[in-house]
Amino acid sequence: MNISLIESNKDRILPEFYEWAETFDWELDEDGERTMEPYNEVYSLFQRLEFGNCNEDDFKNILFHIEQINYDEIRIQL
Repeated sequence: MNISLIESNKDRILPEFYEWAETFDWELDEDGERTMEPYNEVYSLFQRLEFGNCNEDDFKNILFHIEQINYDEIRIQL
């Protein structure tokens, strides 16, 4: 995992991340009730990247989200 590659491109990828976070708004829990937990988790992960507070697990999660964002089309290229 190349953390410096993510860090050096974060100004370019953060807008994509925050747009991606919006897809987690209005998630439903197992009872069919609206939950903000997934949105809050993803949004806070991207904020940690923005402000330079990521740990190794955060970078692994960021790579996972990049793969998910790029599923249908390459939107983030490192």
